[in-house]
Amino acid sequence: MELEKDDLRALYNRSAENNLIDPSLYARYRVKQGLRNENGTGVKVGLTRICDVVGYQMIHGHKHDTEGQLIYRGYTIDELVRRQKEAGTAMGYETTAFLLIFGHLPDEQELQAFRTTLLHNIHTDFIAAKYPTSNLLNAMQIEVLKMYAQDDNPDNDRLEDRMVKGLSILASLPLFVFSCHTSEKLTAYPLPDGSLAENILYMDRQGGSFTPEEANVLDILLMIHADHGGGNNSAFTDVVLTSTGTDIYSCISAAMGSLKGPKHGGAANKMAQMYDAILEETGITTDPAVLEDVCWRLLSKDFGDRSGLIYGIGHAIYTKSDPRVRMIREACRQLAAEKGEEEAFAMM
Repeated sequence: MELEKDDLRALYNRSAENNLIDPSLYARYRVKQGLRNENGTGVKVGLTRICDVVGYQMIHGHKHDTEGQLIYRGYTIDELVRRQKEAGTAMGYETTAFLLIFGHLPDEQELQAFRTTLLHNIHTDFIAAKYPTSNLLNAMQIEVLKMYAQDDNPDNDRLEDRMVKGLSILASLPLFVFSCHTSEKLTAYPLPDGSLAENILYMDRQGGSFTPEEANVLDILLMIHADHGGGNNSAFTDVVLTSTGTDIYSCISAAMGSLKGPKHGGAANKMAQMYDAILEETGITTDPAVLEDVCWRLLSKDFGDRSGLIYGIGHAIYTKSDPRVRMIREACRQLAAEKGEEEAFAMM
């Protein structure tokens, strides 16, 4: 069963309570409120109850490095992944999305209804032909704005209506991605009883098989990419546009444009290109001397894209560790063992 209107209305009201920010907190924590001034004029941006990122502590005015934490609504990503493993299903992303949107962990009935809603609350009027762009995020921006044009009341900004539109965007984009890369226009998820991760894998392999471990890895990847604090570039872009009262389609499209940049989400593509270049140069190897030499060449702008950057290393917030790395490293270790790719994993 899907979430009924009364169920959604109750969840929206609860979500509104979970997202309320006490205005006094801006002064207490000396938050620079975007373009807002101390006298209350300007645009308010800067505090969130949705996601937090911890990489260090300030003690008596001094910065102390700590193990990184990514926190969704008070739950660390480590705890959410552990819950996913204990549940034994690839529905960690659905649980995480529900938590981020509505502000509390779903019970079993809410989770199943939310999953069903996601798999059916889709926008199906896609353009089957490929867009004349080489970048998928750019194509997704176009499709989100196209959804605005086909919405009967796109500028309706009531919380309940905004969330309905947001769920439709969330549910539709995976189908659009695969419609964009095949000759077939997909109008429904192929596994109505499967998770979003399982459906994505099934579509990616055009009906081919996948293992539970593969679904588990993709599910965790979706979980750790669900949010990264209100201050990262794409989330900040979304909040800035929202503060103007514009429609949700414009907000999401602008956030995608920010995410596309190689110094933000686009760095994932850069990292894959860098790894392919290293693999072509050295083959699969765990020889420290060989890999250290490659790193020095990257830093010296003598290898790869010659930018002097080693993609995938470093983050403005984290110091000792990135919790997302901890989660995906362990999941990939198990997948590598299943695939007989332990040496390639060790190299990475």
